[in-house]
Amino acid sequence: MQQGLPWPEAVSNVAPKFTSLEEIKAWRTREAAAGRPSTYEEFCLTHNLCVACLGGGVVYNDNGVGLKVVGMDGNAQLFQRCTACDGTGKAPPAP
Repeated sequence: MQQGLPWPEAVSNVAPKFTSLEEIKAWRTREAAAGRPSTYEEFCLTHNLCVACLGGGVVYNDNGVGLKVVGMDGNAQLFQRCTACDGTGKAPPAP
C-alpha cells in the first residue's frame, strides 16, 4: 500500500469530523471544569479518533509543525499516511 498520499486523497480518506472547532473547545472547557483530562488527545480517545495522528490520517512532522512529506508525485507533495489507522483518522480496532 502506498504510504504517501497527495493532499486531496489524504483529506478524502479522513473520517468526517462531526464537530466544529468551537464544539471541541467547549468539550475541552467542560472537561477541564469538571476536573477531568481535557487534552485534544483525550478528545480523540473519547470520540473514537486515532490518537497517533489526532484524527487527521496523516503524520505530523517530528517537531509537531506541519505534516510529514515523504515524496513528490509530479508537482504534488505526498504526505505520510498514519500507519496506526491506515489514513482514516478513526481509532484502530483494539488488539
